[in-house]
Amino acid sequence: MDKSSTEDGLPWGESPIDLAQEHDATLQDGWRWAWGVLISSSLALVLFNSHAIANWADQLPPNDITAPIVMAADAWHDKAGQLGLNAVVDTVERWADAARGEAPPAAGQD
Repeated sequence: MDKSSTEDGLPWGESPIDLAQEHDATLQDGWRWAWGVLISSSLALVLFNSHAIANWADQLPPNDITAPIVMAADAWHDKAGQLGLNAVVDTVERWADAARGEAPPAAGQD
């Protein structure tokens, strides 16, 4: 008998049928990890990237379907600003403007 085969003749002891009780816990942990990363990164983007959401919504064609989306995105951007969630993006924009030698916009002219 070949040393790479087991007593049942299957290579490396593999089963020709995937049985329910033989689920790979490592694979399930991997899916759990992937979903956790996806959900937490999406949440971080919604919380700290309201600039991009509002910009995307403002570029939608104006109609009855997109109007509520634009209003919600602009309202979230304003609320995120009140909560201080836009501070990181605002700081990076100021640094980028300074690096380019541009004057920062006057207060209230976002």
